[in-house]
Amino acid sequence: MDTSVPLEEAQKVAALFPASSFVSVAEAGHETASYTQCARDLMAHFIETLDLGDTSCASGVETVYPAVGRFPLLAKDARPARSATSGNQIGIPERKVLTVAIAALLHVLKRIIVNNFSGDGPCLRAGGFHVEFGESGIKVALNGCAFAEDVVVSGTILANFDSTLTADLFVSGPGTRDGSLHVDGNFLAPGAVGDFKVSGDLGGHQVAVLVPEA
Repeated sequence: MDTSVPLEEAQKVAALFPASSFVSVAEAGHETASYTQCARDLMAHFIETLDLGDTSCASGVETVYPAVGRFPLLAKDARPARSATSGNQIGIPERKVLTVAIAALLHVLKRIIVNNFSGDGPCLRAGGFHVEFGESGIKVALNGCAFAEDVVVSGTILANFDSTLTADLFVSGPGTRDGSLHVDGNFLAPGAVGDFKVSGDLGGHQVAVLVPEA
């Protein structure tokens, strides 16, 4: 179904066409017919054969869209990032800093989507971002961006059209020791939600943590 149109209204439209078939595509947005690979395949199969075929793929969620569940005012109120299997030298307070640093990154990417990729804008608590568009994706510059009041993030995000993402960030502020971070992961990738892999240095200690991509 198209989340911008109530399911009941779409069903009323389908009922106007004799012998019509109605398929609800889980978590689809606008336009439903091209929102997922499943929907595109069903549409092509119907045009070619006048038969829907197997519609079971429509009940699964192809892409999990990230949503912010917590808005900690200070880093100490955040949930800590998870330590990777080896190499991590930072404790829980620093891992909370990493959570809000990644939250700043995600908040900016979500704001860009909500703004229909219209360009520059503000971060949640402070700072702002600048967007440049390229052939393979977007490049986002963070300037003093704060998701929590006491952690400031600056640096560059590369969000590619194939859903891969990398970022090089510098964190500072009263809630953290200074540090440089590198982020690898995906944004709006089909399939199960994975983790951003965050490495680097925070206050002279090695960073190796995992933060959910959504």
